[in-house]
Amino acid sequence: MKRARLGELFLALLILLPLLAAGLQHRPSAELPVLLPWLARLTGVLALTLILLAGILSIRLPGMDRWFGGLTRLWAIHHGLGWAGFMLVMVHVWLVAGSGLVQSVQVSVNMLFPPLGHWPVWAGWGSFLALLVFLAPSFKFFGEPRYPRWKRLHLVSALALLLAVVHALSLAASIWPWLLLGTAAALAYGWRKLLSPRLARRTYRVTEVKHLGPDMVELGLRAEGRPMQHAPGQFIYLTPRDPALAQGRGEEHPYTIASAPGAPLLRVGIKALGDGTRALQNLSPDSLVQLEGPYGDFMGQGDASRAALWIGGGIGIAPFVSAVRALHQARQGQPPTHLIYLVNNDSEAYYQQELQSLAQETEALQLNLHRRDSEGLLDEATLRALCPDFTEREIWICGPPGLTRHLKTLLHARGVPGSRIHSEAFNLL
Repeated sequence: MKRARLGELFLALLILLPLLAAGLQHRPSAELPVLLPWLARLTGVLALTLILLAGILSIRLPGMDRWFGGLTRLWAIHHGLGWAGFMLVMVHVWLVAGSGLVQSVQVSVNMLFPPLGHWPVWAGWGSFLALLVFLAPSFKFFGEPRYPRWKRLHLVSALALLLAVVHALSLAASIWPWLLLGTAAALAYGWRKLLSPRLARRTYRVTEVKHLGPDMVELGLRAEGRPMQHAPGQFIYLTPRDPALAQGRGEEHPYTIASAPGAPLLRVGIKALGDGTRALQNLSPDSLVQLEGPYGDFMGQGDASRAALWIGGGIGIAPFVSAVRALHQARQGQPPTHLIYLVNNDSEAYYQQELQSLAQETEALQLNLHRRDSEGLLDEATLRALCPDFTEREIWICGPPGLTRHLKTLLHARGVPGSRIHSEAFNLL
């Protein structure tokens, strides 16, 4: 079994435990007075289980993400669990109302809105409202959320989990699943918000600030203590501590590592895409940053012995810069690799000169630069002209979501199986 599937199997087992403990594995008779209360309990148990598992997965331990196929996939599972749990909460409320309506409207109203002294039900309503406050920006109900505010809102999700566990402990026939999952979620939140900023981060000093363009900088960082070990394609969370920064000081953001494993300096390319990243273009040399990670398993996926095609668009070139630098160090014994560097125009080809130089010195590497302004969107004819055997290769793609979708559609249409297409994208990590 693939390592990435083991994490999902473990989650499936955890989902089953509360259902079995509640005795919900067998559906009762189809009579509404019996079926509706059973469905209400089923959806309630599933909703709380999924939401607690989403909380547990927020722990973000380096290395743990590989059991799910990397942190981006783990975060997709985290978001999916949270969304599914929230939807089930709403279904649960309707089923509770329906089970009361079988008797009368008044019974239904009393079940949903009992006297204030019946605090378990009101704890459930408090959890529901906290989830609404948290999920509104997280799922972009009001547009793209601002990153710092979105990160802080996770404290509201912790309140939602606490109130939901209080609701379940008071009404459940078997409380041990909620004690187990609730404790695990509390430990995950405690690690993420209180302990990891103090225990998991490594301090690095900025030794180089190399401007690759008017809106692109590459930082060279030297470890103050034991350096981080990483593989090509992995990324870190970087927290700047430069007191001179106009924006972003003390805020963590994910950035792909651009240096080869074992290089004297850890290098990170940062493009100005917002207030925080724009401020980092003027990060002071000799200032300190804190790094947490590494995360991800992008380049570790797939068959490393097969000829490779790497396609990097815009800042999505960063994992391939790391991989090319590593390939250059290895020199020999590597399968043929073709890198296609996609840019809008020459002014955004930040790593062009270095990559061309390394390609000339690396026998296994072939490089092409594709400019959208003069050559259009990369299509099948152009891809086949650049890399005639692309359908036979192991393929890695990193770039904007629209570009990734376009390339995957193109590749699938030409018969390339999904198992040989690997992609990476960072969306509110």
